[in-house]
Amino acid sequence: MNKITFKKLHSKNSFFVLGNCWDAISARVYEQAGYKAVGTSSWALSSINGVKDGEKITFNTVLNNAQDILKQINIPLSVDLEKGYSHKTTGIIENVLKLANLGCSGINIEDSESQGGLLAPEKFAKMIESIKSALLSDGFSDFVINARTDTYLSPSCSDNITETLIRASIYENAGADCLFVPGLSDLTEIKTISDSIKLPLNILNLPNIANTEKLRIAGVNRFSLGNSVFDDMLAYIERTVAQTTDNGDY
Repeated sequence: MNKITFKKLHSKNSFFVLGNCWDAISARVYEQAGYKAVGTSSWALSSINGVKDGEKITFNTVLNNAQDILKQINIPLSVDLEKGYSHKTTGIIENVLKLANLGCSGINIEDSESQGGLLAPEKFAKMIESIKSALLSDGFSDFVINARTDTYLSPSCSDNITETLIRASIYENAGADCLFVPGLSDLTEIKTISDSIKLPLNILNLPNIANTEKLRIAGVNRFSLGNSVFDDMLAYIERTVAQTTDNGDY
Protein backbone atom coordinates (compact mmCIF):
# COMPACT_ATOMS: atom_id res chain seq x y z
CA MET A 1 0.00 0.00 0.00
CA ASN A 2 2.81 2.45 0.84
CA LYS A 3 4.37 2.06 -2.61
CA ILE A 4 1.04 2.83 -4.28
CA THR A 5 0.51 5.84 -2.01
CA PHE A 6 4.01 7.15 -2.68
CA LYS A 7 3.68 6.73 -6.43
CA LYS A 8 0.41 8.70 -6.39
CA LEU A 9 2.13 11.60 -4.65
CA HIS A 10 4.33 12.03 -7.72
CA SER A 11 2.12 13.94 -10.11
CA LYS A 12 2.53 17.13 -12.11
CA ASN A 13 -0.70 18.30 -10.48
CA SER A 14 0.34 17.76 -6.86
CA PHE A 15 2.81 19.07 -4.30
CA PHE A 16 4.21 17.52 -1.15
CA VAL A 17 7.08 18.03 1.27
CA LEU A 18 9.38 15.08 1.88
CA GLY A 19 10.83 14.96 5.37
CA ASN A 20 14.40 13.70 5.33
CA CYS A 21 15.32 11.45 8.24
CA TRP A 22 18.36 9.58 9.49
CA ASP A 23 16.96 7.10 12.00
CA ALA A 24 13.72 5.65 13.32
CA ILE A 25 12.95 8.43 15.79
CA SER A 26 13.46 11.26 13.29
CA ALA A 27 11.21 9.43 10.81
CA ARG A 28 8.55 8.97 13.46
CA VAL A 29 8.64 12.67 14.35
CA TYR A 30 7.85 13.53 10.72
CA GLU A 31 4.98 11.05 10.67
CA GLN A 32 3.53 12.42 13.91
CA ALA A 33 3.74 15.92 12.43
CA GLY A 34 1.57 14.83 9.51
CA TYR A 35 4.11 14.33 6.74
CA LYS A 36 2.92 12.09 3.92
CA ALA A 37 6.30 10.44 3.32
CA VAL A 38 9.91 10.44 4.45
CA GLY A 39 13.23 9.81 2.78
CA THR A 40 16.66 9.10 4.20
CA SER A 41 19.41 11.71 3.94
CA SER A 42 22.77 10.22 2.96
CA TRP A 43 24.47 13.28 4.45
CA ALA A 44 22.81 12.81 7.83
CA LEU A 45 23.23 9.03 7.86
CA SER A 46 26.91 9.39 7.00
CA SER A 47 27.36 12.03 9.71
CA ILE A 48 25.88 9.91 12.50
CA ASN A 49 28.26 7.14 11.43
CA GLY A 50 31.22 9.50 11.67
CA VAL A 51 32.11 9.74 7.99
CA LYS A 52 31.68 12.20 5.13
CA ASP A 53 28.87 11.92 2.59
CA GLY A 54 29.57 10.08 -0.66
CA GLU A 55 29.16 6.32 -0.13
CA LYS A 56 31.69 6.16 2.72
CA ILE A 57 29.24 3.96 4.60
CA THR A 58 28.36 0.46 3.40
CA PHE A 59 25.16 -0.54 1.67
CA ASN A 60 24.42 -2.84 4.61
CA THR A 61 24.40 0.24 6.82
CA VAL A 62 21.88 1.85 4.46
CA LEU A 63 19.78 -1.32 4.38
CA ASN A 64 19.78 -1.82 8.15
CA ASN A 65 18.92 1.83 8.68
CA ALA A 66 15.94 1.51 6.33
CA GLN A 67 14.81 -1.64 8.12
CA ASP A 68 14.92 0.10 11.51
CA ILE A 69 12.91 3.04 10.17
CA LEU A 70 10.27 0.88 8.51
CA LYS A 71 9.59 -0.88 11.81
CA GLN A 72 8.55 2.43 13.36
CA ILE A 73 6.47 4.20 10.69
CA ASN A 74 3.39 3.62 8.57
CA ILE A 75 4.12 6.21 5.87
CA PRO A 76 6.22 5.57 2.74
CA LEU A 77 10.01 5.56 2.98
CA SER A 78 12.34 6.46 0.11
CA VAL A 79 16.07 5.77 0.37
CA ASP A 80 18.94 7.97 -0.77
CA LEU A 81 20.98 5.43 -2.73
CA GLU A 82 23.54 7.99 -3.90
CA LYS A 83 25.31 6.37 -6.89
CA GLY A 84 23.98 2.89 -6.12
CA TYR A 85 26.66 1.50 -3.80
CA SER A 86 28.15 -0.64 -6.55
CA HIS A 87 30.41 -0.12 -9.55
CA LYS A 88 28.28 -2.51 -11.62
CA THR A 89 24.69 -2.12 -12.77
CA THR A 90 23.93 -5.67 -11.62
CA GLY A 91 25.07 -4.76 -8.12
CA ILE A 92 22.97 -1.59 -8.11
CA ILE A 93 19.91 -3.55 -9.24
CA GLU A 94 20.51 -6.07 -6.46
CA ASN A 95 20.64 -3.25 -3.91
CA VAL A 96 17.44 -1.65 -5.22
CA LEU A 97 15.57 -4.95 -5.10
CA LYS A 98 16.71 -5.54 -1.51
CA LEU A 99 15.22 -2.18 -0.56
CA ALA A 100 12.01 -2.89 -2.47
CA ASN A 101 11.62 -6.29 -0.83
CA LEU A 102 12.24 -4.71 2.55
CA GLY A 103 9.22 -2.45 2.02
CA CYS A 104 10.79 0.79 0.84
CA SER A 105 8.72 2.82 -1.63
CA GLY A 106 11.44 4.44 -3.72
CA ILE A 107 15.02 5.58 -4.17
CA ASN A 108 17.07 8.57 -5.22
CA ILE A 109 19.91 7.72 -7.57
CA GLU A 110 22.29 10.32 -9.00
CA ASP A 111 24.12 10.90 -12.25
CA SER A 112 27.36 12.24 -10.74
CA GLU A 113 30.58 10.33 -11.26
CA SER A 114 32.66 9.24 -8.28
CA GLN A 115 35.64 11.26 -9.50
CA GLY A 116 33.53 14.34 -10.25
CA GLY A 117 31.63 15.46 -13.30
CA LEU A 118 28.48 13.91 -14.70
CA LEU A 119 27.84 10.54 -16.27
CA ALA A 120 26.85 10.64 -19.92
CA PRO A 121 23.04 10.87 -19.86
CA GLU A 122 22.72 7.80 -22.10
CA LYS A 123 24.82 5.73 -19.70
CA PHE A 124 22.80 6.81 -16.69
CA ALA A 125 19.56 6.22 -18.60
CA LYS A 126 20.61 2.69 -19.43
CA MET A 127 21.06 2.04 -15.72
CA ILE A 128 17.61 3.48 -14.94
CA GLU A 129 16.11 1.31 -17.65
CA SER A 130 17.74 -1.80 -16.19
CA ILE A 131 16.56 -0.94 -12.67
CA LYS A 132 13.01 -0.30 -13.88
CA SER A 133 12.95 -3.57 -15.81
CA ALA A 134 14.09 -5.53 -12.75
CA LEU A 135 11.51 -3.83 -10.54
CA LEU A 136 8.70 -4.60 -12.97
CA SER A 137 9.83 -8.20 -13.30
CA ASP A 138 9.68 -8.61 -9.52
CA GLY A 139 6.25 -6.98 -9.18
CA PHE A 140 7.32 -3.55 -7.94
CA SER A 141 5.56 -1.39 -10.52
CA ASP A 142 4.77 1.33 -7.95
CA PHE A 143 8.35 1.70 -6.71
CA VAL A 144 9.50 5.27 -7.42
CA ILE A 145 12.81 5.96 -9.17
CA ASN A 146 13.75 9.56 -8.41
CA ALA A 147 16.48 10.40 -10.93
CA ARG A 148 18.79 12.99 -9.45
CA THR A 149 20.72 15.13 -11.91
CA ASP A 150 23.56 17.27 -10.61
CA THR A 151 23.49 19.77 -13.46
CA TYR A 152 23.26 22.62 -10.94
CA LEU A 153 26.09 21.28 -8.77
CA SER A 154 28.70 20.12 -11.27
CA PRO A 155 31.29 22.69 -12.40
CA SER A 156 31.50 20.79 -15.70
CA CYS A 157 27.97 21.90 -16.63
CA SER A 158 27.99 25.35 -18.25
CA ASP A 159 24.33 25.60 -19.34
CA ASN A 160 22.29 24.34 -16.40
CA ILE A 161 18.81 24.67 -17.88
CA THR A 162 19.58 23.18 -21.29
CA GLU A 163 21.49 20.24 -19.84
CA THR A 164 18.75 19.61 -17.28
CA LEU A 165 16.07 19.51 -19.98
CA ILE A 166 18.12 17.16 -22.14
CA ARG A 167 18.66 14.77 -19.25
CA ALA A 168 15.04 15.00 -18.09
CA SER A 169 13.78 13.76 -21.45
CA ILE A 170 16.30 10.93 -21.64
CA TYR A 171 15.69 9.81 -18.05
CA GLU A 172 11.92 9.91 -18.50
CA ASN A 173 12.15 7.67 -21.55
CA ALA A 174 14.30 5.27 -19.53
CA GLY A 175 11.64 4.89 -16.84
CA ALA A 176 12.36 7.52 -14.19
CA ASP A 177 9.32 8.59 -12.16
CA CYS A 178 10.58 11.97 -10.95
CA LEU A 179 13.44 14.39 -11.67
CA PHE A 180 15.46 15.65 -8.71
CA VAL A 181 17.53 18.80 -9.34
CA PRO A 182 19.42 19.81 -6.18
CA GLY A 183 20.84 23.32 -6.38
CA LEU A 184 17.93 24.61 -8.45
CA SER A 185 16.33 27.48 -6.52
CA ASP A 186 15.51 30.39 -8.84
CA LEU A 187 11.74 30.58 -9.30
CA THR A 188 11.96 31.60 -12.95
CA GLU A 189 14.29 28.71 -13.76
CA ILE A 190 12.11 26.32 -11.77
CA LYS A 191 9.08 27.33 -13.81
CA THR A 192 10.98 27.06 -17.10
CA ILE A 193 12.15 23.55 -16.29
CA SER A 194 8.85 22.37 -14.81
CA ASP A 195 6.87 23.65 -17.80
CA SER A 196 9.26 21.93 -20.21
CA ILE A 197 9.34 18.42 -18.73
CA LYS A 198 6.77 15.68 -18.26
CA LEU A 199 8.29 14.29 -15.07
CA PRO A 200 7.33 15.66 -11.65
CA LEU A 201 10.01 18.05 -10.39
CA ASN A 202 11.81 17.59 -7.07
CA ILE A 203 14.03 20.28 -5.60
CA LEU A 204 16.09 20.52 -2.41
CA ASN A 205 15.68 22.91 0.49
CA LEU A 206 18.38 25.59 0.48
CA PRO A 207 19.06 28.70 2.59
CA ASN A 208 16.86 31.64 1.54
CA ILE A 209 14.79 29.52 -0.83
CA ALA A 210 11.26 30.72 -1.59
CA ASN A 211 8.39 29.53 0.60
CA THR A 212 6.60 26.35 -0.34
CA GLU A 213 3.55 28.10 -1.80
CA LYS A 214 5.71 30.03 -4.27
CA LEU A 215 7.58 26.84 -5.12
CA ARG A 216 4.30 25.02 -5.74
CA ILE A 217 3.07 27.78 -8.03
CA ALA A 218 6.39 27.75 -9.91
CA GLY A 219 5.94 24.04 -10.62
CA VAL A 220 7.69 22.11 -7.88
CA ASN A 221 5.95 18.81 -7.13
CA ARG A 222 8.21 17.36 -4.44
CA PHE A 223 10.18 19.50 -1.98
CA SER A 224 12.87 17.67 -0.04
CA LEU A 225 14.11 19.06 3.27
CA GLY A 226 17.46 17.34 2.75
CA ASN A 227 19.95 17.63 5.58
CA SER A 228 18.56 20.97 6.84
CA VAL A 229 16.69 19.52 9.84
CA PHE A 230 19.66 17.35 10.80
CA ASP A 231 21.99 20.35 10.56
CA ASP A 232 19.65 22.41 12.76
CA MET A 233 19.55 19.60 15.33
CA LEU A 234 23.34 19.27 15.34
CA ALA A 235 23.74 23.04 15.72
CA TYR A 236 21.36 22.96 18.70
CA ILE A 237 23.38 20.18 20.34
CA GLU A 238 26.60 22.11 19.79
CA ARG A 239 25.12 25.28 21.32
CA THR A 240 23.71 23.41 24.30
CA VAL A 241 26.95 21.55 24.98
CA ALA A 242 28.99 24.74 24.66
CA GLN A 243 26.65 26.59 27.01
CA THR A 244 26.85 23.81 29.58
CA THR A 245 30.64 23.78 29.39
CA ASP A 246 30.96 27.56 29.61
CA ASN A 247 28.43 28.18 32.38
CA GLY A 248 28.67 24.96 34.32
CA ASP A 249 24.91 24.57 34.30
CA TYR A 250 22.25 23.30 31.92
